Amino acid sequence: MDINAAVGGKAGLDRARIEAALATNAVALSPRESLALEYADRVSATPVDVPDDFFARLQQLFSEREIVELTAHIAHENYNAKFNRPLRVAANNFCTIPLPEAQP
Repeated sequence: MDINAAVGGKAGLDRARIEAALATNAVALSPRESLALEYADRVSATPVDVPDDFFARLQQLFSEREIVELTAHIAHENYNAKFNRPLRVAANNFCTIPLPEAQP
C-alpha cells in the first residue's frame, strides 16, 4: 500500500482518507469513495459478486468511463496480489511516506 498511498497523496488524498480506506471507516469517506471500495471488494471476491442492483448504484454515481477505469484498476491490483503472494513478494516498507493532513 505504500506506493498506492504515495500516489494517492500526490493526487490530493490526505492521510485521514487513506487511513479511513484502509480501516474501511466509511464515516470519513464520501459516498463515491465508499461505493468504490465496496465495488473493489465485490470484484475481488471469489466468485465475483456484482449483482445488477449494485451495478445500478454504481451507474448513479459514476460514469461508464469511470466504471471501466475502476474495474481496470481493481483487476490490475488483483493480478498483482495473485502474482506476488505465491512468490512471497512482500511490501517493501522502505519508508513512511509523508502525506498531507486533512484540511479543516
